Amino acid sequence: MEQETPGLAAYQRVAETIKREIRSGTLSPGDRLPSNRGVAEKYKVALGTAQKALSTLEEDGWITTTPSVGTFVNSVPEPTPKSEDLASAVAELQATVADLSARLDALEQQR
Repeated sequence: MEQETPGLAAYQRVAETIKREIRSGTLSPGDRLPSNRGVAEKYKVALGTAQKALSTLEEDGWITTTPSVGTFVNSVPEPTPKSEDLASAVAELQATVADLSARLDALEQQR
């Protein structure tokens, strides 16, 4: 697992491995994941690391946890734009608006 995702924290490596298993079909929507301890044992990490990985996956919509029932795989979530992507898009739109405004001003001066 560590060789496939170097440079990530242990919980991120576990989360990325589970995401790959979901994308590849090894884990299907509705499949039940092991308990926190089971995940820790399977991926050879500390219990806190497993809990953080599962928490991250739940926040991102990959899994759903129901207390006293279990943790289950969701379908692959739609990608959400990251804040850097949004900032870049906003900057690009601002540049486009400025360019269009300058063109409009030039056209108005020609009249």
